[in-house]
Amino acid sequence: MPITLENDATVAAIGERFHGVARHLNSFIYLYIGTGLGAGIIMDGHVYSGHAHNAGEIGHVVVEPGGRECYCGNHGCLERYVSLQAAYEFCGLDPMTALPDDLLEVDPAVFDRWIDTVLTPLRQGINMLECIFDAESVIIGGMMPAALLDKIIQRLPPLYQSVRGRYLTGSRLKTGMTGSDTAALGAAALPIFDEFNPQFQVLMK
Repeated sequence: MPITLENDATVAAIGERFHGVARHLNSFIYLYIGTGLGAGIIMDGHVYSGHAHNAGEIGHVVVEPGGRECYCGNHGCLERYVSLQAAYEFCGLDPMTALPDDLLEVDPAVFDRWIDTVLTPLRQGINMLECIFDAESVIIGGMMPAALLDKIIQRLPPLYQSVRGRYLTGSRLKTGMTGSDTAALGAAALPIFDEFNPQFQVLMK
């Protein structure tokens, strides 16, 4: 099975459902910050993959018309602002060779300036997900080092008003698992998830 960002986002969401902050959630969106940005969607306890199994491509929602060029052919895609690659580029690291932990060695003031560029696009993305799916929570995790992810999430409020707007930010937005084990835990849980979700076959590319 080829591993793609969409696979990682989905299996990370399953891992979060079994091992993380989503253990008591029936519907949630897992935003996976990797080289790009993907979303694992769990609705009523089942993975939602879409007609052609492309659901969760939140990274290619245009949030800045005419903005940064994206390999998909559009300009201003969300992942051109919120992703490890975007962080590497802003912080002066080589996106072809940099690793997530390299961001821990970046001058904190530089990383904070990158966060400044992240906040509005990420709020837009969360607003869209909340309004479209009305999930219990949006969980942010993936490959961004935990200490740096915490810095981003701490600065995100106030979130835009949405269908979830009457709920406290702490229930609308949660910090998920991070690191290389995130998707691995979900992949290990796939057979269990399939067994307990007999109405929906977990489909992966």
